[in-house]
Amino acid sequence: MESSNGNACVALAEMPAATEVAKGLTLFQIEESIALLAESAEEEGLTPEIEQALATYLDGALEKRDRVAEFIRYCEWMAEIAKAEVKRLQARQKHFEATAERVSTMVLRVLDFFGVKKLEGRTHGMSKRKCPASVKIADEAKVPSEFKRVTVTLPLDSWNRLLAAVSEDIRKDVGAAILKRDDAIDLKAVKEALNLEREVPGADLTVNQFTLQIR
Repeated sequence: MESSNGNACVALAEMPAATEVAKGLTLFQIEESIALLAESAEEEGLTPEIEQALATYLDGALEKRDRVAEFIRYCEWMAEIAKAEVKRLQARQKHFEATAERVSTMVLRVLDFFGVKKLEGRTHGMSKRKCPASVKIADEAKVPSEFKRVTVTLPLDSWNRLLAAVSEDIRKDVGAAILKRDDAIDLKAVKEALNLEREVPGADLTVNQFTLQIR
């Protein structure tokens, strides 16, 4: 491994302009070079060469830091634009679907009014097509409960206690009748328990994690 003096000498030998430093090196490389030059200054003293190199790399670091921050903000801005575009396209999709449905209904009325089965154009034809049978609910309250489905979200402990309170036959029937089951961890409840210094097997608080703040 080269000594810090050797690395500093390499940095001094190259001595690019501050703009070239920002352009040609990564943020990590620039910060590392500054650290090496500072280390050399402590060991050898602040010579004119090291001072000039430090000034160059510090100027380059300022420009590089701004570029990196601006790029992160640009990416975040583009993500917001994409999110807004998704909403706009969804609204546009609904608009055109509703328009197509409205015009289709109008054409069906024309076919019925004139008692014809189809309308022919130069390149397209429009005709009635019978749809598959579908269910129309006239009064939801009158529909028997056997045809209804309920979605309930409750703590798993409460669900287990509920099952424990009934007979084995009922538990088997309920288990067999479940169409879909999704178990999820309530992270808010886990965090509250851990903050109260309760032990939660299989879980722990992640601390000393950071997010980048750009001012």
